[in-house]
Amino acid sequence: MKRRYRLLVSLSVVAGAVAAILLLNSLSANARGPLSGMLERVGAGVGALEQSVRRRFSGPGRAGELAWFDRYRQDRELLQRPDSILLGAYESGLPTTLDGVGALERKVGLPLPLIQIYTAWGDKPEQRFPLRVVTAIWDYGSLPVITWEPWLTDFENTLHPELPLRDARDQQGMAAIASGQYDFYIDTWAADAATFGKPLMVRLGHEMNDPYRYPWGPQNNTKEDFIAMWRHVVARFRDARATNVLWVWSPHVAYGYWELYYPGDEWVDWTATGVLNYGPIAQWSEWWSFDQIVGTKYAALAAFGKPLLLAEFGSLAVGGDRAAWFRDALESLPSRYPMVKGLLFFEVARDQTVTYQPIDWTVGRDSSVVQAIREAAQRWAPGVPMRPPP
Repeated sequence: MKRRYRLLVSLSVVAGAVAAILLLNSLSANARGPLSGMLERVGAGVGALEQSVRRRFSGPGRAGELAWFDRYRQDRELLQRPDSILLGAYESGLPTTLDGVGALERKVGLPLPLIQIYTAWGDKPEQRFPLRVVTAIWDYGSLPVITWEPWLTDFENTLHPELPLRDARDQQGMAAIASGQYDFYIDTWAADAATFGKPLMVRLGHEMNDPYRYPWGPQNNTKEDFIAMWRHVVARFRDARATNVLWVWSPHVAYGYWELYYPGDEWVDWTATGVLNYGPIAQWSEWWSFDQIVGTKYAALAAFGKPLLLAEFGSLAVGGDRAAWFRDALESLPSRYPMVKGLLFFEVARDQTVTYQPIDWTVGRDSSVVQAIREAAQRWAPGVPMRPPP
């Protein structure tokens, strides 16, 4: 009787929260400001309650398989010095659904402790701090990793008449952030991150030394501008007591002078870099081994004394032996690259960020690659339970 009563109470709360969300959505389909924040908090609460009810009646499930990871994600200091390699992924169904992450996990045979999402700066509801998504990732048993991209042109001049017009906003945009022009946005994110309260990683303004792809690069900003921006954002978060955030500095090591963009030890918790082998798909690319991409840069990255995250990890299947690429890369990590403490598979089936034709980075459908991942993971962490192969 008592269990039935608790179930009825839980379902009643869920139903009430869902009704509240529907009502608020009917008031504003494109909610901004306090209303949007209320929607996000209500949605996060409903998701957490749903997970709690599910665990109560169906057992811990995936979160139970990640019980070994709890000591990391409950301890920010331990996350700054992990003693094993933490696997994770970005999957293109995110942030809408975690189903693709689950499918990848079933293939490789183990749950992934790190789950990455991408979000841009701006006024749109989806550009607020993703409280509902990070809560879902946390309740799923993983640690959220947010790549936070300062696209300044997504702010509306009608809402912020003090900002430059869009076509002039990228020029010295990092200096503008450092001067406080975007504190209205940073402080909202910081407050919401503090409300979340649990550890999470934020990869801010990645590949800041790439002069081609992103407006926060050196074509618009100096290295001093970027460093000032970084320190200003981190300081605003600290002032808001959002000390649960671990800051991830992620240059593009294929371009020169990336070390000069380092904000300083007290401002950085992890370093990171992308490791993507494009093969011979374009004039600017060829089949690169993991050692060719990372090997010559590793000593400089390790010299910062921070754990290193491979934030976008993958290889195409064109131009070489893909399974051998993964096997050689993964098996070399503990012995040759001991500062690598995190690795995020780039599980994207239709990537067009640098090519006209979509390219496929996914590994879940390649049985030989899946086997290489499983074998490497078993060598790294013999105490982590592996699922039987599908």
